[in-house]
Amino acid sequence: MSRSLHGAQDAVKSRRGRWLVLAVAGGSIVLAIGLASGSSAAPVTKTTVELGHTATVPDPSCPELPCQAVGSVTGFQVNNGQTSLPFLVPHNGTIKSWTLTLAQPTNSQRSFFNGFFGTPPEARLAVLRRVPGTNPPRYNLRSQGAIKVLSPYLGQTVKFGSNLEVEKGDIIGITVPTWAPTFAQGLPSNNVWRASRAPGTCTNSTDIRQGEPQMKVGKRATYGCRYTTARLLYTATLVEN
Repeated sequence: MSRSLHGAQDAVKSRRGRWLVLAVAGGSIVLAIGLASGSSAAPVTKTTVELGHTATVPDPSCPELPCQAVGSVTGFQVNNGQTSLPFLVPHNGTIKSWTLTLAQPTNSQRSFFNGFFGTPPEARLAVLRRVPGTNPPRYNLRSQGAIKVLSPYLGQTVKFGSNLEVEKGDIIGITVPTWAPTFAQGLPSNNVWRASRAPGTCTNSTDIRQGEPQMKVGKRATYGCRYTTARLLYTATLVEN
C-alpha cells in the first residue's frame, strides 16, 4: 500500500477520533446543563402552622384583681374559644418556636407567687400523647424543651426558639415547675384547659401548691382537672418535616 493511501487512512482515523472526543465532550456539556437546570427548580415549600393562634389574645389576669397564675403543673388548652384541640399536631414536623404572653404582677403579687410556688417564674414546652382508653385521660410525656426563666420578660409576649421533633397526634402543652403569669380568666365557657392533677385536687389551694408538673420523659400522668372560662396564653410554631 502506498504511503499516500496510508496517509489518507490515518487522516480519516484522526478525524473520527476528533469527532468522538467532541461527541463525548458535547455529552458532558448537555449533562452539565441538565444538572444546572435541575438545581434551579423551585424548592419544596414546607407547611408552617402556629398552634394555638387566635385573632385576638385576652389580657392576662394580673396585675388586676383577682391576680392568678398557673403553677406546679403541666397543662394544655382543650379549646381556646375558636378551635377545639388547638394544640393537636396535624402532621409530623418540628416545633421551631413558641410564645408566652406574660402579665406584669406587682411586687407584692410576685412575692406571693414566689412564696407559694417557688422562685423564679419559669416554663418549658411539653410534648404529650394520650394513652388510649384512659378516663380520666392519661398522657405520656414524649419529650420536653429547656426550662426558660421568665423574670426578664414579665409584661411582654416573649418568643423562644425550639427544636422539638413531634408526630401527628401529639399534643403540645406547657410545664410550669414554679409559676407563670400566662393565664387569662373570666372568658366564655368554651375556653377550656386540662391540668396534670388527680381528680378531686383541682381547686383546693393546698392540693394545687403540692401539685407535680409532668417532667419525667416516658412517664404517664393523669390529667384529671378540667377548667373552663380560662386560657393558657401560649402558642407553638410547627414546621412540616
